[in-house]
Amino acid sequence: MAANELTVAAAFRRVVHWRGDHEAAIDSRTRLTYRELDDLSDRCAALLRARGVPQGAPVALLLPASCIYLVAWLGAIKAGAVPMALHLRESTKQLAEICRNIGPAALVYDATMEDAAREIEAACRSITAVVRAVTALSQEHPSPVHAVPTIPDDLLQYAAGALPIETVETDPAIIVLSSGTTSVPKGVVHTHRSLLELARTDVYLYGGLRPSDRTLVPLSPAFIGGYNGWYPFLNAGGCVVFMERFGIEALAEKLTRERITHLFLTPTLWRRLLKVDLPGADFSALRQIGSGAEIMDAETLTGLRERLCPNVVQVYGSTETGAGGTCIFADEMTDGRLVSVGRPMVNGDLRIVRPGGSPAEELPPGEVGEILLTGPSLAAGIWGNPELTASLFSEHDGQRWWRSRDLGRIDADGYLFVEGRSSDMIISGGINIMPAPIEEVLLAHPGVAECAVVGVVHPEWGERVEAFIVRTTVHLAADDLDRHVLNSDLSPYQRPRLYRFVDELPRTPTNKINRTTLRHLASLDPQPN
Repeated sequence: MAANELTVAAAFRRVVHWRGDHEAAIDSRTRLTYRELDDLSDRCAALLRARGVPQGAPVALLLPASCIYLVAWLGAIKAGAVPMALHLRESTKQLAEICRNIGPAALVYDATMEDAAREIEAACRSITAVVRAVTALSQEHPSPVHAVPTIPDDLLQYAAGALPIETVETDPAIIVLSSGTTSVPKGVVHTHRSLLELARTDVYLYGGLRPSDRTLVPLSPAFIGGYNGWYPFLNAGGCVVFMERFGIEALAEKLTRERITHLFLTPTLWRRLLKVDLPGADFSALRQIGSGAEIMDAETLTGLRERLCPNVVQVYGSTETGAGGTCIFADEMTDGRLVSVGRPMVNGDLRIVRPGGSPAEELPPGEVGEILLTGPSLAAGIWGNPELTASLFSEHDGQRWWRSRDLGRIDADGYLFVEGRSSDMIISGGINIMPAPIEEVLLAHPGVAECAVVGVVHPEWGERVEAFIVRTTVHLAADDLDRHVLNSDLSPYQRPRLYRFVDELPRTPTNKINRTTLRHLASLDPQPN
């Protein structure tokens, strides 16, 4: 086997050889075959090399999910660089801080982000090359004051087919930003091997992938969920359909027109989809739908299976695990396992240990502890931070384990139930309370669109349980919810002592509920009207 056969570029070349005329990527402006994507990304690689981007250097991508994003991403890979997608919804200050921490040599930005790109470039001395991109979002945007090369317009000036940069499977392939809620997101490094293993593992998750399969990617490419949403299809010769802007009606239109076979969304987005009347939408091509990033409630899961697609899969994992660490398939979702996140993915493993304990300190079934995961797509570590890498990964008997800092339990048959983040645990009157079971009950009320339960400091009990509620009707009152909870199977100590009605819940860039912000808001207004 040649040294570079397990690299992303080599794998892509094989797909191009056998599926060159097959549709590879689509957005609202562009449709590319594999051969066209290969040519454009070759030229983009030549552009980056001509701009002085050295091998192994990070390249920051400030681009929407689009064909041009894929051209720039693959071009950076072919140039021997390490692409790092930035989230367009982050503040410019946060993006600049991320770039200062990572030190990219180049910045490729969408023309709509001209001002932000200039601020990032000025704040980050490592950036020596800047490239402008024109996507469907920016095709009518005015030209910049400063002359910079533009993709795809200027790519014809750069020769395609140059000798590939030699990389090996253990070299860094991508940097994926984590979703921090209280600090600057860290850069998680995946090698060529771990990224290819992500694609292979997801073939198991998707129940086998065929070149005829088509996935819709409506979420930011800046996070690992994006990679799981599109890279396995690219690796298998399938088609990736991007959405530059998310909207429920637009999503339904894309699903219908492009005959999408696979779609993964967060539980929040699935709930929104189920609540909207979409006349004319045709979901009959869907072969599988899935959910990740948050725990799915039973009511939403049942609605998806009955109304959209019976073949539902739930995934639990992280940026550090690459592919999901565990998954549960539709035929396993029975009775008490409806909200389980399943068992380890192919070639993976799972342990529950005492919080902060070593992988050797495994707890018996039924006991709640910290979730540890391992598998072939595990990340190599954190860019430029060996100390943090050592704190997040543990070795035992020659095996690397990721420390999730999430709490969970395994039932007698090995199915994992996530109880929540250890930092989300509420300790009230000396009793440990997790938000998930309370939120499950609240979401079952027809007047609740979304909810989040947090612990707020209390002088007598240490913390008290409070619930933030997004209503479906303004007539819903705290007394209605209190009666609903009292008639449920929740214990008295789990009952929220205060209900706060809000228009929306604060979220991280990865669409997870930002409980830190909720606790802060509660502390500012301890007894709202």
